[in-house]
Amino acid sequence: MDPTDLPAYAGHVHDYFAAHPERYRLMAWGRLELGDTERAADDPIRQTVAHKTEQLRKAQEAGQLDPAWGPLDILVLVNQIAASWADQPDIAAAGIERDTFLTARREAIVTAVERLFPAQRPA
Repeated sequence: MDPTDLPAYAGHVHDYFAAHPERYRLMAWGRLELGDTERAADDPIRQTVAHKTEQLRKAQEAGQLDPAWGPLDILVLVNQIAASWADQPDIAAAGIERDTFLTARREAIVTAVERLFPAQRPA
């Protein structure tokens, strides 16, 4: 994840789950199974979230990302927007090819994240 280009990150997350819908289902099932249980400090998911949250915080401190948002809020919002179509494969409009449908969904995801968290262009 490049914290200065969250729209691209969201596009990559979308692409990953479009190519591997079974992995999204496994993650969703895992969340159901774990429920509200506390994760150990060395849990890989907890470590990944902590690492990405720290990247976002540093980008905010460097003036590369809006500091009005909490870093964890940014991470959760971007991931949820990026994965929004992963568990809805049956919604594709009749007569639209899957690739065409997913390309349009990707564009909507990237645009939404760009509007919330614009990519920082080099000066």
